[in-house]
Amino acid sequence: MPNTTPPLLRLPLELRQQIYAHLIPRETVSHPLPSVGITSVTHRLPPSNLLNINRHITDEVLDYFYTITTWKLIFSHAFNFFRVDPHLQKLEKSSALSQIRKIEVVFFCDILLLKEYPSFGLESFCNEIRRRCERACSVLTQADNLRSVTISWIDTTLTGGWEQKATILEPLRSLPPDITFRVGEINGPAEEDREKFLGALNEILGDGRKLEAGLDGVSEDDEPTKLRMLAFDPRQERHRPQDAKIVMRRCRGRGERGTAASELQETPEHLGGRSVGDTSFNDSWG
Repeated sequence: MPNTTPPLLRLPLELRQQIYAHLIPRETVSHPLPSVGITSVTHRLPPSNLLNINRHITDEVLDYFYTITTWKLIFSHAFNFFRVDPHLQKLEKSSALSQIRKIEVVFFCDILLLKEYPSFGLESFCNEIRRRCERACSVLTQADNLRSVTISWIDTTLTGGWEQKATILEPLRSLPPDITFRVGEINGPAEEDREKFLGALNEILGDGRKLEAGLDGVSEDDEPTKLRMLAFDPRQERHRPQDAKIVMRRCRGRGERGTAASELQETPEHLGGRSVGDTSFNDSWG
């Protein structure tokens, strides 16, 4: 009787994962889910032809993708993920939420707002960012597989007032106790160095929470200019329809994860500066 197992599944899992790593390289992809409040992901989306081999490989590829990928949210005063998805309701309803394992939250205190609206004031500025963080944390508490939260802080205001700014972080207490927190990029005035930030975060989270110091330095992706470009890129809202019927059939019937295929039937034309090509992961969302 002929062996009907796909050749890929005849390889050891370690070799298959090396293949997946080649097909899903580390690459910032902006606004991967149309109209959903995720600013970017750290890895290229799985190509639809890889997800179209059979159900076992689809599940395996998606599990690998969710395991290695960090999802990014930016908390600021006027960023697009709060314009596209004002209250994160679409993220809250997305089946992708339950599969996210790692997320990075970037607190961006941007001097442009204070320059353009000097009457806004530091207190209102902090309250607005904190309000958005509170809502995001209430959504993330529903992410059943969330295990790691990286916290980055970008402050270009040069206004001081660190004690007041630090209160922005307080909603993080509401996240589940088994989550590991990690300090990401810290970029701000001298008084907001990594040691002080780590101390403030440790005090806010309280005893018994897992907190890692992370790595020092500033990522090119988190430079203020690039954060603004990422947030206000107008191309994120221009979508084009994709023929996703085959891929969606593969995803349906796979329980909760499969239902997301029907949510996202369009793929953004702009994925991290690239044309879509065969990257139609949104059509086969697991």
